[in-house]
Amino acid sequence: MIDENKLNKNLLDKFLKLKEIIINSESAAVAYSGGVDSTLLSFLSHNILAQKSLIITVNSEFISECEFNKAKFIAEKYGFNYKIIDLSVFNNLKIIENNPKRCKFCKETVFKEIIALAKEDNIKNIFDGSNINDLEDYRPGFEAIKELQIRSPFIEANISKSEIRGISGAFDIPNWNKPALACLASRIPYNTVITLESLKKVEKAEEYLNNLGYYGCRVRHHDLIARIVLANKDIEKFIFHHKDIVDKKLKEIGYTYVCIDLKGYKTGSLNALIDIELRV
Repeated sequence: MIDENKLNKNLLDKFLKLKEIIINSESAAVAYSGGVDSTLLSFLSHNILAQKSLIITVNSEFISECEFNKAKFIAEKYGFNYKIIDLSVFNNLKIIENNPKRCKFCKETVFKEIIALAKEDNIKNIFDGSNINDLEDYRPGFEAIKELQIRSPFIEANISKSEIRGISGAFDIPNWNKPALACLASRIPYNTVITLESLKKVEKAEEYLNNLGYYGCRVRHHDLIARIVLANKDIEKFIFHHKDIVDKKLKEIGYTYVCIDLKGYKTGSLNALIDIELRV
C-alpha cells in the first residue's frame, strides 16, 4: 500500500503530480527491468491502477541472469500483473553491429514487443522509467521512445534520480539504493560487434566483482582486455586487497590482460568517443 504520510513536503508535491499522471492514464504497461526507476514506476502503477496495469520484463541476452531473477523476485513479492517476453537481440543485425545508435534500435525492438502485448490486454499507455537526469546525456534510445509515443511519467513530473530513490526508500521498496545499472551491451565499445561470448564474459566478471563487494562496478570489454571501472572510493581497496585474485579470475574467464580505469566510474563514459555530429 502507498502511505503518502511517509513523504516529506518536497517529495510529496512531486509524488502527487506523478500519482495524477498515472491515474489519468487509466491503464498502462510498464517496461520493467528491475532497476530503481522501473521498480518504483511498476510499484505505483500496480497500486494505483490495479489490474489495469501490466508490468513487463523483456528478457534478452543483454540482461544478466542475476538481474533478471532479482526483477522477477520483486514482481512476485508485490503481486504485479506480470508478464515476461523472451527476446533474442541477435535476430536484429542493427543491434549487434553496435554503432552509436544501437540503443535506439534496441529500444525500438523491445518496445514494439511491449506495445503488441499491451494491445492484447487493451492497455492504453506504455510507460518507461526514464527520469530528468537521463536527459543530460547522449541517449539515442529516446528517439525510439518519442517515435513510438512511449510515456515517461518521471520526466512528465520533473522527477530526478535522487527523488526516485527518496520516494522508493520512503515506501520501503527493497532496491531503493541499488546502484545504477545499464545493459550488458553498454560494456562493449561502439562499432565492436556484440557476441554472446563477449556478453557472457562481462556477466561472469561483474558477478565475481559484485560478490567481492564492488557493487555497481563495470567491466568494459576490449577484446582481450578487461578494463575494470570502480567507484573512486573502491580503487585503493581493490589494489591492496583484490587485484591479484581478480586478475587470476578474469584470466580464467577468458581475458588475456586485466586493468583498472584510474578515473573511476562515470555515467555515460561509453559516449566519450562519439563524434559530436552524432549528438545532433
